Amino acid sequence: MTGSATTRQVPVNQSSSSGFIGRAILVLIISFIVYSLLSAYFPASTDSIAPDESGSLKEDQVSLVTSAVAFENDRLKVYRTVSSNSGKIKKKSELIGEFSLAWSGEKLSVQSKSDQQPSSSRPTDARDLSITWSNGGSSLTVTTLPQSFINSRFLSCHRAVLTTAAKESASLCLELPAASVYGGGAAFDQRWPINSQSMPSQAYVSNDFAELTGAKRSDLWGGFVERLWLTSRGLLVHVDDATPLSVGQEADRRLCLTATPDDEAYLWRSNPRDYLNVTICAADSAKEAYLAAHSWLYTRPTSSPDRRMLREPIWCTWARHKTAVAQSDVESLANDVTRLGFPASQIEIDDRYTINYGDLAWDPIKFPNPAEMTAKLKYIGHRVTTWIVPFFNKNTSAYDEAAAAGYLLIERVNDNNNKSADILWWQGVGGQLDPTNPSAVSWFANRLVTFRQQFGIESFKFDAGEVYYLRGARTQAPLEAPMQFTTAYVQQVAAKFGGAVEVRAGYRTQSVPVATRMFDKDSHWGGRNGLRSIVPNALMLSMAGYHFVMPDMIGGNAYSEDSMEGARPERELYIRWMQLSSFLPIVQFSIAPWDYDQEVTDIALKTLKLRAEVYIPALEAALTQLFSTGEPVTRPLWWASDGTVDDVRLWTVDDQFLVGDSLLVAPVIRQSSVARDILLPSGRWKDGYSGRLVDGPLLLKDHPAKLDMVPHFIRV
Repeated sequence: MTGSATTRQVPVNQSSSSGFIGRAILVLIISFIVYSLLSAYFPASTDSIAPDESGSLKEDQVSLVTSAVAFENDRLKVYRTVSSNSGKIKKKSELIGEFSLAWSGEKLSVQSKSDQQPSSSRPTDARDLSITWSNGGSSLTVTTLPQSFINSRFLSCHRAVLTTAAKESASLCLELPAASVYGGGAAFDQRWPINSQSMPSQAYVSNDFAELTGAKRSDLWGGFVERLWLTSRGLLVHVDDATPLSVGQEADRRLCLTATPDDEAYLWRSNPRDYLNVTICAADSAKEAYLAAHSWLYTRPTSSPDRRMLREPIWCTWARHKTAVAQSDVESLANDVTRLGFPASQIEIDDRYTINYGDLAWDPIKFPNPAEMTAKLKYIGHRVTTWIVPFFNKNTSAYDEAAAAGYLLIERVNDNNNKSADILWWQGVGGQLDPTNPSAVSWFANRLVTFRQQFGIESFKFDAGEVYYLRGARTQAPLEAPMQFTTAYVQQVAAKFGGAVEVRAGYRTQSVPVATRMFDKDSHWGGRNGLRSIVPNALMLSMAGYHFVMPDMIGGNAYSEDSMEGARPERELYIRWMQLSSFLPIVQFSIAPWDYDQEVTDIALKTLKLRAEVYIPALEAALTQLFSTGEPVTRPLWWASDGTVDDVRLWTVDDQFLVGDSLLVAPVIRQSSVARDILLPSGRWKDGYSGRLVDGPLLLKDHPAKLDMVPHFIRV
């Protein structure tokens, strides 16, 4: 917000009555004296988590969670109790989440309760209490998962299986007003938390926002769609991979999970299932839910992408030159980067440097001597990467070779016709690599290796990979779930080319140490895929377990909000975008600072220096934590909560974030602002510019944020 450069401090629970404060202080002094006298005669007890003298946690200090479910007033309700190892109750039974049933049949009623294992048509990993509600055709069966299956003492879980009779539909809907909800999939209009987001119900698979099928970008899930949701009450919701899942959301009302086996996305599966299979867990907190989920349900990374790519920015040709890029443009960009004193991890040559899409043959007019070009760039310290897609347009020899060998996706028909499918993508019609076919992957990878060796290319930017491009097509062998297509593209193709790789889609690929790129951003200030969407998008990816985030190109792609065409981003927008990007793991320029003026160039150099001195040490420390404990690199503000009165505000902050334990970042994301409000969690914080120490929880009003500043605080 625009305002005074003088910070006003507002304690979160500030009182307006000085007389009241005086009386409160007197009461505190008397209480302290009484407490001191009593402490001399009676031993103290505590529920805080701290080791004893041997370094081990005391029995009463470890939280154990138990949960219970009930079907009350047509809703499935989840209750949680927290106790210590010794059985001491820390939190009495409390409602932490509820689900409604949206369905087309009659009202459900309790059909049976038993201690027997569910029937063979249900998951067989639950062996405890089973309760089934039914209307005679459709049924909801909830079973308690044994602790040995969960493999976490910090979770208590149930499995909910919803089946429907023929020609009926049913959804299990998480009621949103009960808590703040996080996770789920990437969206064009990304929100944090996701409560206020709206999305029509649709197959929950990775999509491209290119609008090739007529669907609005704002009505599609994006390239990352993990089946995991967490809430501020410690509720965890996870849907198994084999469920033919559709997800829709009514803003501030409910998030609905539906089994849709007849949806086109799920028609070609190796082991078709037609029921909804949901795991519902209770944890002591949102933080514990996150850590348990990424220990039990996912594989976290054990290494990072190329460290040079983390430390220094990428310089991409796309937004600056689009498809008109030529060798002279690339050499000029690299020379300017070096001449003006900017660091670079790599120069990235984007679309279109080849004569066609598929043959990997340089355009001889635009790039007369590519090998000489890469040698020149390496001599002045730059690596070179190039843009790659898994598509082969029909006018290429690569298409003919791949189609003849059976390396492409084939038409989705019920007979034995293995004809290559025609795939509509944003640069034409052609075939698409089948990343689930080992022979196809080997052929494709060998072509890239040869290209890399011949022209001195370091690595590649892998575009596409979404299930969106399986429309009307299928893999040679049926998949158990369509999202395995995206998984294969990242794990079997992109991951073969080292740590200097970037991808824009993923599913269960958190452990792959590559850059995770947000979808092409539009060049405006707003939350609909503009600047204000970046922090919510980064936090969503973090909750999904993707930590090596690249917020796309600084300033966006020079697209407008309503069109893939546009103009260079305005000056102030570019500066604020650059500042925010510099406090996220991977920075990418395209439009250059010197395309504006000297002041923008100076601010860019100053910001990158700040990144090197402040952000990179915090990033390195956060990576160490990630690899050892699983804690995320980029964290929501509530991660720093200590359970005090600041909690309520922390759950919904969508324009600040933490880097590891030590750094709080509050970028400016609103136009014409030279000051902004900043919420500090509990603890002592040092202003990154003035060095002034402040104690949280505290709301700083109108904190200075001049055009060349990125407000940040360091925990001390």
